[in-house]
Amino acid sequence: MKSKQKKIISLVLVMILFVLSISTQNTYAFWANSILSNQSNVSSDIAIGSWPFGPYSPDGIDYYDETMSYQNGDIVWYDGDLWINQGYTSLGETPSPQNDWIIYNDVNWYSTVTYREDDLVLFNDNIYLSKWEQTNNHPETTGVNGPWESQVTDTLAWSQGQASNLNDIVYYDGNLWIYKGYYTTSEPGSQNDWALVGDLTYSPNYVYENGDYTFYNGTYYTTSNGGWASGSTPGTNGAWTALTVPIFNGSVPNNTEYTLYNGLFYEALVKITGSKRNIQPGSEASKGVWQALNTQEWQQYNTYSNGDLVMYQSNVFQLENATNSSDIPGTTVNSWNGMASIYYNPLNVYQLGEYTVYNANVYQVVNASNANNNAPGTSANAWNQINGYEYYWFNVYSAGDIVFYNDGVYIALTQTTNEQPDSSSSWQLYNTNN
Repeated sequence: MKSKQKKIISLVLVMILFVLSISTQNTYAFWANSILSNQSNVSSDIAIGSWPFGPYSPDGIDYYDETMSYQNGDIVWYDGDLWINQGYTSLGETPSPQNDWIIYNDVNWYSTVTYREDDLVLFNDNIYLSKWEQTNNHPETTGVNGPWESQVTDTLAWSQGQASNLNDIVYYDGNLWIYKGYYTTSEPGSQNDWALVGDLTYSPNYVYENGDYTFYNGTYYTTSNGGWASGSTPGTNGAWTALTVPIFNGSVPNNTEYTLYNGLFYEALVKITGSKRNIQPGSEASKGVWQALNTQEWQQYNTYSNGDLVMYQSNVFQLENATNSSDIPGTTVNSWNGMASIYYNPLNVYQLGEYTVYNANVYQVVNASNANNNAPGTSANAWNQINGYEYYWFNVYSAGDIVFYNDGVYIALTQTTNEQPDSSSSWQLYNTNN
């Protein structure tokens, strides 16, 4: 009988220990922490206090409470993450994008989440900013007049619904296109008032301007009266002037203004006389002398101006520094900027406020001088990492910014960079400021 009682008592004790191992982990942690500083003493007084049971949350933040009604912008700890309420009120709705909660600084797009002005998402290799409050609007298909604004590093890439005006240039489907009408929202190439940049083929649908060139029935023309030339066939009226364009064959006649060489149409930038007649178009010596016009491909010895656009090896580039225009695009700093891509390019020149993606993280320029000398995340006061709620030593934080650091959630009291939140007067635990 006694043996049976002992077995029952032993079984009960085992069950109690099992339950305690599941439900009182935090209690044990609290108890262990409270005696840590006294572990070398023979005897010590240990304050019992109120030992925490239930889910754990870091210092400065409360664990989600299903009995509370949360408002827009409220922040809680839930299931190992920091969450922010994107809705207006939330009662008994477990943090989840389906309930209008997102993990703090999560930049993924969710159709179920309410986004407000200037909220940022990363979607399909592009960054978008919300222009107003909205829900369930696809960033890629709502168009330029919709609630999302593309933040690709340039405004060149054409987007659905984008308005184009006369001579606007866009990048689309691997090419540069120029719009030769007055106004359209059509897709480049879908109607006959779009032309590939560099294609001089005549079209009666184009709007021509003074100084434009065209090619018609084997002859090159220019116009000094675009209004009259538009809609009229070259050679049928005085709006068009036929050009004499000899083929370069080791030299050109004296006072030649145009020439053809290797399939390219060149315009003389200076008067072609004397020894200049022997300069081969497209050679190093031809820079400032001959200019290829009927191509969008980069020509090493063309004379370019800042802001000019070219294609090179199927990529589009914009000139940042005319002094370095003969540098091969994509090979040197401060020459050509790679365009139509949100991914970080160490050779690009970035401006204040621009975004980029680097190592799967989203960054924004906070100091252009420093950003152009340092890769994102490698130097303080250059780039801010936008996604993630961990403390990043290189970020420039403003008053009100919230971070997670060393098992605590902190709020910035003033602008600060590279100051650890748990040891700086620029920070304090989040809840103590509420």
